[in-house]
Amino acid sequence: MASVFDGAAGAFVAWVMARANRAAEAEAIERLAPAADHHVLVIGFGPGVGVRLLAARMTAGEVVGVDPSTTMARTAARANRAAIAVGRVALHVARADAVPAPDATFDSAIAVNALQLCEPFAATCAELARVLKPGARLVGLTHDWALAGRAGSVGAWNAMAGAALETAGFVEIAAFRGRAERGKIVGLTARRG
Repeated sequence: MASVFDGAAGAFVAWVMARANRAAEAEAIERLAPAADHHVLVIGFGPGVGVRLLAARMTAGEVVGVDPSTTMARTAARANRAAIAVGRVALHVARADAVPAPDATFDSAIAVNALQLCEPFAATCAELARVLKPGARLVGLTHDWALAGRAGSVGAWNAMAGAALETAGFVEIAAFRGRAERGKIVGLTARRG
């Protein structure tokens, strides 16, 4: 799957994502509501739209992103050049199940149209539990069609994701229907226990 997000195809996908995901990124950040001094992990940052929105909001914190695509990392780095230069943004070519950060680093985590791509999902949940501080929130928003494509239905995805998060130590796990994409996006929230 990574080949779709790299090379010439990846550059085109980044261009499409930068336009299509903006409303979902804004909604996810609104739900997360990070404090200005928080350290936020962005899972699958893509072309960096959400990273840029977070960096503008968080004047004293840091936004750290992981994405396995080198094309997305280059695109996001260009879009966030100024924030990277002053140390408010750090982007890593890495998978969500291998975050280059010490234990209990982040105050929260966010993922837009990315969680369904994190495989194995249970390993991603365990890694998020490792790098999030106790009480930290996770907010994800994903196209409903992408979840149905991965698990057969949105309900099946929610059940699988909820069970994996609970096993990893998350609590207050909830699914919801988002406003972005004319309501065809599904949200997931959880808190690190």
